[in-house]
This record gives sequence, C-alpha cells and structure tokens, in this order.
Amino acid sequence: MNVMLKESIVRFDTAITTSVHQWPGWLYGPMWLATTLGHPASMLLLSLGIGWYAWEHGYKAVTYSFAAATAAMLLNTLLKHYIHRPRPDTLYVSNMYFKTASFPSGHAFGAMIVLGLAAYLAVKYMPHPWNIAASILLGLGIFLVGISRVYLGAHYPTDVIAGWVLGAFCLAIIIVFVKP
Repeated sequence: MNVMLKESIVRFDTAITTSVHQWPGWLYGPMWLATTLGHPASMLLLSLGIGWYAWEHGYKAVTYSFAAATAAMLLNTLLKHYIHRPRPDTLYVSNMYFKTASFPSGHAFGAMIVLGLAAYLAVKYMPHPWNIAASILLGLGIFLVGISRVYLGAHYPTDVIAGWVLGAFCLAIIIVFVKP
C-alpha cells in the first residue's frame, strides 16, 4: 500500500476514533446493546428467521434474498481472514472471546446487508407511513451498530466504513438480481 495513503488512513482513523471516544460514558450501555444486537451471529439468525418465514408464506424471492445475504456474510468472514488487519489495541479487544481480524467490520457488514434488506422490503411492502418509519429505524440500527464498534474500541472507523460499503454493494446486487 502506498505510504501516503496508509498515513492518511491512520490520520483519519485516529481523528474519528479520538472524537468518538470523547463521547459520554453513559453511552457505553446503549453502544454495547447495539453491538450485541448487530453481532454477525444475531444478523445470521435474523436472516435465517426472515428467510424461513418468507419460505413458509410462499415469498420465494425474499427467501433467496436472505439466503444470499447469509452467504455474503460468510464471504465477508473469509475476506477478514484474507486481509487480516489487526484490531485496535484496546481493553475491549483484549477481552474479546473470539479473536478475529478487524477489516472489514463483520458487524457493520451484517447490519448493512440484513437490516438494509429488511428496510428495502419495508419500503416496498409495508403501507405508508409505516414503511418510512420502519426503514428509518432500520437505517438507524445500521448506523448504531457500526458506530458502536468504534465507540467500544473493537474497530477502526475505516473497518466500519468498509463493512458498510461492501454490505451496501452486496445488498444492491441482491436487490438487482434476486428482486425480492
């Protein structure tokens, strides 16, 4: 990687992380909750649950969409192993039960693809104004899951941004080609 690019990434990550770590301590509980709800295992279970429900009710394209989302989450895990960027040196990371690589954030990726797909379906199938309210809440969930990873010290901001971007790319592919 170009030295100047690497230095720019480090400066960006440091500036954002420093800013987020200055947020009030009372946010720890809500951020921990967001990170727990956005855990890849939680997103996997949600994806499988919605896919199963859709299958049982004859919505095959929705089932295939969540199956594709599940497969994409597994591919993201492989990408983490391939890139193998170390996590930040924080107390949170040292206490993590599962030690995985940092880039891209699996939490941000999973939240983007699963909650993003749910938001898309809400806009498409729910009546107005509930569709807007649901999609806003799901979008807020995507944001909170990602920002919680930086707040808690589990990821660098660029890990989260990459997870969001890759998740959005996979989500777009699912929407365009599977057509839920």
